[in-house]
Amino acid sequence: MTRRSSWLHRETSVAQAFERRAARADLLAQGSINAAALGFAAGLYRVQAQLAAALARAIAQGVELTGAVDRDLGACGEQLDAIVRYAGEAGPPGLRAEVDSYASQGVARLYEWWRRSRSGRTDYLARAVLRPYAETLVAGGVAPEPFAGPAPAVAGCASCGGPAWIAWRRSGSGDEAAQRFLGCGVCGSERELGRIACAACGETAPEKLAVFQTERHPAARIEACDACQRYVKSIDLTVDGLAVPEIDDLCSLSMDLWATDQGYERLEPSLAGV
Repeated sequence: MTRRSSWLHRETSVAQAFERRAARADLLAQGSINAAALGFAAGLYRVQAQLAAALARAIAQGVELTGAVDRDLGACGEQLDAIVRYAGEAGPPGLRAEVDSYASQGVARLYEWWRRSRSGRTDYLARAVLRPYAETLVAGGVAPEPFAGPAPAVAGCASCGGPAWIAWRRSGSGDEAAQRFLGCGVCGSERELGRIACAACGETAPEKLAVFQTERHPAARIEACDACQRYVKSIDLTVDGLAVPEIDDLCSLSMDLWATDQGYERLEPSLAGV
């Protein structure tokens, strides 16, 4: 199984990769019924880019990241606060409530999440704040500190331990069938996954793996598992080669709502928190 950091910053900086995501979200927001979610995502990516840029400056000045969040982010309070502030001002009501709670806990909440969870399902705000840090670590080949508690129930990213939050398919080389990949919601790493396998529990029995699509969103599909009742959204890059999966995901939020109504749980919440 191949694992590597996000293709978005292989030829550019992590901060620039966040800016590219913001530009894609702005483009898709034009005329979309999900413009609010896409607009929020664009703004979030831009404040995340500020943290990534601050970390890049520190590294350029000789600071070595260790993977221990309290040591590495001690001088980045301004950028951390900017992400939290944006979430409180522009985020959906549920996220704004989390920001109010964060005010009484501060960075200790981020440290706890980093050491014990790294899932947006347990703390969406912490994932949003620390994602630029996680991407910077992995892009630089620095291993994050190990979990302080039990490992997550669902097998996570080999780079940071975080869960996958989006899948995509792209053409294989030559006559090969389209390849299937999972993207980590914490550090942006991607890993190749078998074409017939549940992203959560690894189930491979075809009769237990359901796929749901709609003509309204031809590039998106729900890949669900009746063994564990989880699903992941998958974006087909052979339909739209310009798609950025985690962003284009937000164009088909109605599919997530439908899957939830059918009793499935998304492996990891999207940027919209669904």
